[in-house]
Amino acid sequence: MMKRSVITLFAMLAAVSCSKTESYSTFSTRNRVFFCYEIFQSPFNQVTTPARFLSVRKSEGKLHMVDSDGRKYDMELSAIQNSSFLMGLAGLIIGTPTFNNDDMSVWAYDLGCPECNNPSIRLKFNLEGTASCPECEKSWSLNSSGFAVSGKARPLYRYPVTLNNGVLTVSN
Repeated sequence: MMKRSVITLFAMLAAVSCSKTESYSTFSTRNRVFFCYEIFQSPFNQVTTPARFLSVRKSEGKLHMVDSDGRKYDMELSAIQNSSFLMGLAGLIIGTPTFNNDDMSVWAYDLGCPECNNPSIRLKFNLEGTASCPECEKSWSLNSSGFAVSGKARPLYRYPVTLNNGVLTVSN
């Protein structure tokens, strides 16, 4: 009886160890990120509203931003901001999910597709909080920790967010 239990235990362990299960941590350290802004400054003030997201990317000394409605904003960067802001793989998507079950209501994801992993391929997102890749055509929910909407795909790269004295910082 004891011998049968030991054999069964080893068989179960072998079956588990051979499976290809990928696990993902809550926050990504794959790409370096450092970005901060005053939460009361427009257009950043809209990211504290549930179901509102804003994409932010850096190019040629400017921040290029697009909100959930498709409105575009450009902001000049100081030399210090331009050299110190690190924007992950392709930029950031910052906003508040519709159903906030988290202590920190503002979340930050990478603007790059985790499947394509290419800095020139940026996600598009809509008012429903769905981000999609124009290249691989996969979709993710910004309202549910960046998990795939359907099918099998890596979750979006998510970054830690802190809010201190009206300054929101995305940094890993």
